[in-house]
Amino acid sequence: MEPFEQPQQPDATPSAESSETVEPRLPTRRGAVEEDAPERPSLREQAEAKAAAASAAARDAVSRWKARQESTPTRPSPPSQKPRRWGRIAAFSAAGVLLFCGVATGGFILSSRHDLRASIAQLDGTAHAAGLKQAVTITHDAQGVPSITAQSIDDLLEAQGYVTAQERLWQMDMLRRHAAGELAEVLGSSMLDHDRQQRILQLRATADNAVAAMSDDERHQLETYARGVNAYIDSHVNALPVEFSVLHYLPTRWTPRDSVLVMLAMWQDLSTSFPTKLDREALAQHLPADLASDLYPTSTFRDRIPSDPRKDLSTPVESIEQIPLDSTQSKLATPADLLDREQMLAPTSCSDCRAGSNNWAVSAARSASGSPIVSNDMHLGLSLPNLWFETQLHAPGIALAGFSLPGMPLIMVGRNAHVAWGFTNLGGDVQDVYIEHTRGTGAQTEYQRADGSWTAVAHHPEIIHVRARRDVHLDVQTTEHPLGAKTIAAPIISPLFPSEHRSLSLAWILYASDALHLPSLSVAQASSGVQLAQAFRNFGGPSLNLVWADDQKHIGYHAIGMIPVRGSMDRRPRSLPTLDLGQPTPEQTTEPVPDNEPDTQATMREMNFGAPHLLLSAWEPQRRRRVVRREPAKPQRVAPVRGRHRALPPQIKQPRPVAKPEPPVEKPIAPMKPVIDYVVGAAIANTPVDALDRSAAWAGVVPFDELPSIVDPANGVIATANARITPDDYPYTLSNEWVDAYRAERIYRRLERRDGLTPADMLALQTDAYSAYDHFLAQRVAYAIDHAHNVKGDTKRLQAAADLLRSFDGRMTTDSSAAAIVDAIKPALRAALLNAAISKHDHLKPNDKKVEELASLYHWTASNSAMEKLVLLQPARWLPEGITTWNDLLATVTLDALHGAPHDLARWKYADVHKQDIAHPIFGTHRRYFGFLLGTPVGLGPQAVDGDSTTVNASAKKFGASERFTADLSSADSNTANLPSGQSGNLASPHALDQSKAYHEGTTFALPLENVEVQHTLKLLPQ
Repeated sequence: MEPFEQPQQPDATPSAESSETVEPRLPTRRGAVEEDAPERPSLREQAEAKAAAASAAARDAVSRWKARQESTPTRPSPPSQKPRRWGRIAAFSAAGVLLFCGVATGGFILSSRHDLRASIAQLDGTAHAAGLKQAVTITHDAQGVPSITAQSIDDLLEAQGYVTAQERLWQMDMLRRHAAGELAEVLGSSMLDHDRQQRILQLRATADNAVAAMSDDERHQLETYARGVNAYIDSHVNALPVEFSVLHYLPTRWTPRDSVLVMLAMWQDLSTSFPTKLDREALAQHLPADLASDLYPTSTFRDRIPSDPRKDLSTPVESIEQIPLDSTQSKLATPADLLDREQMLAPTSCSDCRAGSNNWAVSAARSASGSPIVSNDMHLGLSLPNLWFETQLHAPGIALAGFSLPGMPLIMVGRNAHVAWGFTNLGGDVQDVYIEHTRGTGAQTEYQRADGSWTAVAHHPEIIHVRARRDVHLDVQTTEHPLGAKTIAAPIISPLFPSEHRSLSLAWILYASDALHLPSLSVAQASSGVQLAQAFRNFGGPSLNLVWADDQKHIGYHAIGMIPVRGSMDRRPRSLPTLDLGQPTPEQTTEPVPDNEPDTQATMREMNFGAPHLLLSAWEPQRRRRVVRREPAKPQRVAPVRGRHRALPPQIKQPRPVAKPEPPVEKPIAPMKPVIDYVVGAAIANTPVDALDRSAAWAGVVPFDELPSIVDPANGVIATANARITPDDYPYTLSNEWVDAYRAERIYRRLERRDGLTPADMLALQTDAYSAYDHFLAQRVAYAIDHAHNVKGDTKRLQAAADLLRSFDGRMTTDSSAAAIVDAIKPALRAALLNAAISKHDHLKPNDKKVEELASLYHWTASNSAMEKLVLLQPARWLPEGITTWNDLLATVTLDALHGAPHDLARWKYADVHKQDIAHPIFGTHRRYFGFLLGTPVGLGPQAVDGDSTTVNASAKKFGASERFTADLSSADSNTANLPSGQSGNLASPHALDQSKAYHEGTTFALPLENVEVQHTLKLLPQ
């Protein structure tokens, strides 16, 4: 029933027959009987009475309904059968889905763990490889380092390919795909931009051209090595590395082109400089010219030249005159585009990290064994597995121990029976960006040559396969540019920068058809250091610093690699600048500087990177002198006193006046004639140059015999660390961008002061964490805080920081509080200076996002040297608005840098802010998930480490020493080696991470050449 019933209303409808006048809204009906009835109430009264009655009836009905609801329990509605049935279906479906997911996940976990363990390298027993002529013996030591002994070089190379694939096949596949631009095919659309970049740079086409141009012997070596890799793939198709099953693809067969691609990947990592040139061009539009020049030093007073052990007062090479932009060149790529491309090309997450290294050699006279020692640690990006693979190789005429590059035969760094060697990145400038003059579009596009003629661009179709998506088609265009009598194809790289409106092409020395030579076999068979260096005569690149020592007790250095010469190969006389020190005015004179007083002028001379552009290292001032200014004195009260003018008191009788001596006339000092009095080639362009500029065309390469080199220097030490390696009178310009010289300076100072050096001393130097720059900055900031007068903020906190900094010894160790403070100050100082300068120039606020993007374009491998010079000389032009002294600036920057630091700065340690994280490139992105999936760690986890980019022990989050190697030539077995992680690329292998503890604790392992340790033995037999 309904909750309540409406009461029956009386009929009040009026009769149509009534003749009385009534209210239109309330008519009534009247009959014959009603006419005799007594008088009735008025219509209005009747209506009101009826309304009141109806209202009362309604209230009474509601009251009765409420009473029934309170006295009678509410009965639930009968359930619907249909919802109950669908609910059961949904519940069973969800349970089924969960069960299926659980089973699938469990199956996937079990399958992945099985695949991971099934692909662990076989170390004992026998295996077979097609193509072998005779059996090969492969032993492994306690760290899983293989020693391969074969009866022929061919069998040795094939066995090396097999053994390397056992441990690193997936890494090898990634290296070749990375260089070729084929990652999106297996990793999906996230790698599409990377692949587009590599296709535009034409590395895959370059590898094809290189293989076609190789000698028969070189190609045979690569084919033999590839046969071993493929033998492993064929025999382990059901036990491949787990990455293949997780990503659901199979490796293709290995070819000689793939080995070349691996080498090109390394070449690209060591020699890519064109983003810096574009960044510099963009940043220069937003800075005054004098400030921009301060940011890009080409040398420093700390430089130590390996081929010239004399004390060097450094000055930069001449900068090329920049071409003004015309109306067609006014729209440069945006900062965002430039930053995105730079991150793609150098993803180390470290602004100061450049692929480089340390290497050195000490003479027999300085070693404890009476034989020379060589050490090398190459600084690169760190990942799992490590880039290098330790190996020992033995065949008739060959005995090698060292580090190989997976995918390449023989070894890159190490030793043979007679000579040991190591490399660092020389950093030669082997790339130029040309601004092309083009017309037409599409297939009709043409570019203008230097002779004024127009030529059609070449078109190279590229197809990028993308996983689970359609293929992407590219049309890569190339132009031709000279390299001496030959030409190279320079790709148009403008598509890499969507906002770039110019046609930019890239000239790169690796595009030369004769650039990719493989001297590995000649190196392996070298019997002396000189013969070793000669093996690299035709080596194309990357440009490297080769340091060696041999068993004949010689040490040596040679720069190797092809470096282009711009302009002309003709020699022209060197124009020597005149060093005019000026003449003293009548108000100036000079006096010797006391020995215990710092010579500011000498420091200024050393730190002056500006004009004059050439300061020969042979020149040194005969006396340290300073200029003393005085106020002009009255003649009757002044007498000359050994160069000083002193006013005597009036009460003292004046001596007889003497004639005022004429100031000495000092002729300008001419530099001593250099050893080499000619120059070759034009200056290197630091920004994009006009493609029609003949002075920027490549006339050839620096001849091998004229590259910097030295044998047995008198000081008994040779060292390189990516810093400048050319003396002042060197006739060629190899580069304008050298790495800060702090590491090289530290190595020389540690080695030159000692004799009786041992391999243990070499390891201690490789792990040295002292930074001259950090030490200098800490002392200068402490002084600034003490003398600052206009700083707003917590001055007590500043003083606490100053107290820690003033006692800092310069060692960037994990337990240091001062190191943490300095580490925070460096980026804050750089940002404060750049943001202020850019915002002032562009009339923007310093915290504007555009300002921050522009400041991020500043990349220079000697940027710390630039900051050191600014802090030392304190030019007023760099002071931000509102700050009047450098003391105030440094104190303010320090206060800003301490945001986020704990209140008690003494409890803030470098270990809190400086950690190294080495992880698998795929599994490390979701460490917990893949760690659970595979049942094993997929990385080392964050590790607090000593050092920074300015210490010999260079380190950053994903950057550091990729290996450490030392060889004492007194014995074939006096060698040590260490990797940051381990030998194996299989995360379940006991040798995946077993070297990491020694690496982080500063210890190492033996790597003998002859008497190898044997823990496992595998016989590789012909099939």
